[in-house]
Amino acid sequence: MLSSAYQMSSQGDPRAIAADPENLLLSRFNRQRLDIEEIRDGLLAIDGTLDLTMGGTLQTGFGTDGENAAGRLSLDPTKITRRTVYLPLRRANLPTLLNLFDFGDATTPNGKRLLTNVAPQALFMMNSDFVFERADKLAKELLASAPADSERLRRAWLRILNRAPDAGETDSALSYIRNYAIKYGASEAAGWQSLCHILMASNEFVYVD
Repeated sequence: MLSSAYQMSSQGDPRAIAADPENLLLSRFNRQRLDIEEIRDGLLAIDGTLDLTMGGTLQTGFGTDGENAAGRLSLDPTKITRRTVYLPLRRANLPTLLNLFDFGDATTPNGKRLLTNVAPQALFMMNSDFVFERADKLAKELLASAPADSERLRRAWLRILNRAPDAGETDSALSYIRNYAIKYGASEAAGWQSLCHILMASNEFVYVD
């Protein structure tokens, strides 16, 4: 992780890309999607609901009796705020969210996860109540804590994308919020929630450059 190859950006030199399009010589970082643990924990961290408690267990059922009892089933990761590493999992009952984003096969040893890029992943980011709740809570926090729209946008970009918006993005975002309220007859808060939702579902959040 301290090597120069690991710390490079995926935005490589055009000459290097032309000479080595498949990046076999590691002239740049290979763009990659976050693992589901990182996506889930990242979304919870953005709106401040991630529970950082260390240690302990959430498992309530042990042993082999009552194999399908509620206490023996995997917990729903969209209903829990503890870090994903602390969620107890049942190999025969993995949560849908984890399987959707290529969680490792819990029944077979495997040194590397398979990576897919399929429509249901994007649909989850667009339509799930879990992501909607994160965006809604962040939008309400921005409206309550920052009086100026420009500062709200700066905080939204920093919290979700870890950078400040440029002038063009600021203008587009403000225009989107105004037009959203007009088009849907919605409140200002709904426009901000929609904008935060868009940023959370963006490739810039989900992928590492």
